[in-house]
Amino acid sequence: MYEPVKVAASRISARAAITVLGAAAVLVAGVLFYLRPPASLEEPPEAVIFFQIGTGSAGDDYFAVGERLAAAISRPPGTPRCERGMPCGVAGLVAVARSSAGPVANVRAVSAGLFDSALVAAPVLELAAQAETPFKGEKPIRNLRAIAGVYREALYLVASRNANIGSVADLRDMRVSVGPAGSGTREAALPVLAVHSLGRRTVQLSEYDTATAIDLTLRGQLDAFFLVDALPSAEIASLADRGSINIVPIDGEEVQQLTHPGESFQPLEIPDDLYRFVPATRTLGVSMVWVVNEQADPDIVYKITEALFFPGNRVLLSGPALPGLLPGDEKEREKFAISSIPVPLHEGAERYYRQQGLIADGAP
Repeated sequence: MYEPVKVAASRISARAAITVLGAAAVLVAGVLFYLRPPASLEEPPEAVIFFQIGTGSAGDDYFAVGERLAAAISRPPGTPRCERGMPCGVAGLVAVARSSAGPVANVRAVSAGLFDSALVAAPVLELAAQAETPFKGEKPIRNLRAIAGVYREALYLVASRNANIGSVADLRDMRVSVGPAGSGTREAALPVLAVHSLGRRTVQLSEYDTATAIDLTLRGQLDAFFLVDALPSAEIASLADRGSINIVPIDGEEVQQLTHPGESFQPLEIPDDLYRFVPATRTLGVSMVWVVNEQADPDIVYKITEALFFPGNRVLLSGPALPGLLPGDEKEREKFAISSIPVPLHEGAERYYRQQGLIADGAP
């Protein structure tokens, strides 16, 4: 009479065992799917890595550049294997452009570990390392490292045609806007004024945003304003078409001290006829530098740098909307990336540039 009970019990045990084994098989299959074999033997199994890029206000050049960079370096799990000539990011990486209050806020955020990376105007990085305004009263910020200089903008000195301003020296006693506090424009304009011995005691300085500065200039209530913007710039083109402005040269012996190797600026020329009624004009180029914290994973930074210059990703980075994004041919882009950077390269990025022969062995 006990045999049926034994049979029933054995059937229940068998079913339980099958259920447990089935659940284990599903779990193993899930793990194997998530950690599936890589597309090639050179790549590790994929796991998600989120990577933030601090930019600027939505709609400005900083945000647009951040979006392009995020697209170029991203390659989420499940993305098809890389093909020759096609875009290819870092396996498992999901990069996101984050809006911010601008370069000064980006410096603080990356230093504190709030952003994985960010875009910062080169002059702002120099001021942060020296704890000078707008970082005055803070400890020097020296834990930032560069991936690359990724975008070149021009520093414009725009003067009302009626103001008779032909050089930086002519700004004495004039009404001049240097841009809002915390902006890349302001931190680029002030050193230019300083090397000409100009400041608040000799110039009527204000800190208007671009739209306000343009409006006041057209109304005759402002004599000149500085602007860091693309080359070409839609705002400058609109003003030039009206014939109401002059682009004032920023050059001469005083300015040369700002363009020495390792400084934040490069000599730049605005081509003849790029803007209506504006002849060829010498000015300064300002690098937008992509920075990370010095503690960032060297292997991840190396792969990001490699993806930045991967030929197939050029289609994601180029275009008329952002002509200053890694300008020039392949070797020119890499040379631009490591010039005019006022902070050290991150060790992961440095490894890439050394492999490309852009940094000599033994060079600091």
